Amino acid sequence: MSMTRRLLQGLDNPIVVKEGVSRMRTWRAPVVATLYLSLIGAVGYAWLNVDIGVTQQSFGAVSASAIGSHAFAAMAFFQLTLISLFAPALAAGAVSGERERQTLDVLLVSRVSAFGIIWGKLVASMAYTLLLILTALPLFAAVFLFGGIDPSQFFVSQLITVATAIALGAISIFWSTLFKRSLAATVMSYVSAFGLMVGTAVLSTMLMAAQFTAGRSGLVATTGAQTPGLPALWYLNPFFSLYEVLFPQGYAWPTLRTFLQLLIFGPGAGGYTPIGGPVVEPWHATIVAEGLVAIACTIASVWLLRGRRTRPRRRLEPLAQEPA
Repeated sequence: MSMTRRLLQGLDNPIVVKEGVSRMRTWRAPVVATLYLSLIGAVGYAWLNVDIGVTQQSFGAVSASAIGSHAFAAMAFFQLTLISLFAPALAAGAVSGERERQTLDVLLVSRVSAFGIIWGKLVASMAYTLLLILTALPLFAAVFLFGGIDPSQFFVSQLITVATAIALGAISIFWSTLFKRSLAATVMSYVSAFGLMVGTAVLSTMLMAAQFTAGRSGLVATTGAQTPGLPALWYLNPFFSLYEVLFPQGYAWPTLRTFLQLLIFGPGAGGYTPIGGPVVEPWHATIVAEGLVAIACTIASVWLLRGRRTRPRRRLEPLAQEPA
């Protein structure tokens, strides 16, 4: 059976149906969706008012396209922040919650495979997150009235958000499978999210400062100015990739060969001058890296759950009878 067919059959999963129905029946689903849309709409509206006020005071110094691009960027960054907060919360208790309710053993002895359990939990957790992203699309589309946003920027920004949500969901499922308590799984999920969203930026900035101090440079802008070579960690940061999509800086990004040299040997190897081959932009590397992380965490979760399923219970040895 091909992997594509297995993934399609995974959508017809009793866990997906049960989790989806039970989640949408509660009052939390519409409340969270309303709050999510209200916050994004408020950020976009506030940014539009600020830019329009600046335009009126400066007699049209800010163009309509700039107003639209600024409002779209503010909404996109805020949405990515909200998704990085919502995704771990929705997935961290997927397996550990079953263990705390003492219903995990019922799933393990059912006809659903370990892959089916993990896949069902991941799809059920991410379906609501993707629903939130989908419902916010009309708010982003409204900004197109001002101009300044290319359709490719709109598509790629949403793609980065979806890939980040799936990666964080898979990481949270892994911690939920590894730990017995939902509290520990939730804490580690948010630590992982913080490391991906903030930790990579901090470490990359420190590495760039060290490179600048040592006088190493390799990234050449189209203006001819020299800037320190970007560490590979920058390519893993969704915020950096989103910023480069919305506000391109005109850098000559490395080709695939040069990027692999950068990844293995660091910024001092090979430079950034394109020498043929596909160019690796930050959002390319971010989506591929997050996809690999999601696949690795899913496989690890299945392996952990399968080991728990096949692990024999330790039998109690009978007490030795005392001699008469």
